[in-house]
Amino acid sequence: MIDASMRVTVLNVLKDLREEEGKTIIFITHDIGQAFYICDRLLVMRRGKIVEEGSAEEVVFHPQHPYTKRLIADVPKLGKKLILKR
Repeated sequence: MIDASMRVTVLNVLKDLREEEGKTIIFITHDIGQAFYICDRLLVMRRGKIVEEGSAEEVVFHPQHPYTKRLIADVPKLGKKLILKR
């Protein structure tokens, strides 16, 4: 695993590629906070099946599936605020 500062650098490079070059990125992770940071749309899979999909905001702020809710609950918190920023 890479350290936090290098992770942010890599995420920013991916985000810049997506925004500036119009590239599509398939970003596979268990960290929904990272996915929210760089993705416009999220697709949540559990055991190889799609359980939820939609805009990043819709999925993160209005999750429907229990697994999505659990992924969001696992995002590190600072006080009571989720660390989910664009």
